[in-house]
Amino acid sequence: MFLKYFLLPMEISLLIADLVLVFHFCVVIFITVGLFIIPVGYKFDWVITTNRKIRLIHCSLMGLITSETLLGLTCPLTSIEQSFHGYHYFQSFIAHWISQIIYWNFPTQFFVALYCICLGWALFLWIFFPPKAT
Repeated sequence: MFLKYFLLPMEISLLIADLVLVFHFCVVIFITVGLFIIPVGYKFDWVITTNRKIRLIHCSLMGLITSETLLGLTCPLTSIEQSFHGYHYFQSFIAHWISQIIYWNFPTQFFVALYCICLGWALFLWIFFPPKAT
């Protein structure tokens, strides 16, 4: 990994790994909540669910994640986090539970099917609950 050439004190390296993990968790929450809240927000005309830029980011991230999985690639955020953890794989209490939430121990085929279904749902939402033109 490209980050293994940086020599950082262990505490700083673990802090950066935790920050990347928290950011990764926020991305997961953004995508997951978006899949459920878009139809509701569309009905009530919530700006966040009808905003074209936010919806484009949402669909793009879902497409990127699905493409990575289909190609057998590891998520860049996971790679960066693992690089900063290095050989000192110690996790704080919160980092441990965030990891338990976003890293599931299932076969790759499960994730391929799940992400394809979620991408299909995101595209369905784009068509039947379109964002407003800005």
